[in-house]
Amino acid sequence: MNETDHRLLALVDGVVDMDEERLPLLTLREAQAALVLLRMMAENGGDGSYAARHLSGNLERRLPSEGAPT
Repeated sequence: MNETDHRLLALVDGVVDMDEERLPLLTLREAQAALVLLRMMAENGGDGSYAARHLSGNLERRLPSEGAPT
């Protein structure tokens, strides 16, 4: 894991650690698009790919099962 991944994971995991309030900011279609983009970043293998994979998993678990992109 590189420095970018560490920095991004600190932001993502800090939400859970701090019990930070979640805000309803995305429509289902926007969330689906974000997941597709995160998966593309994760497959790239470059800076942030590990964090992208981690965040996409977190987001996908919170989407309704019929809302997860394939």
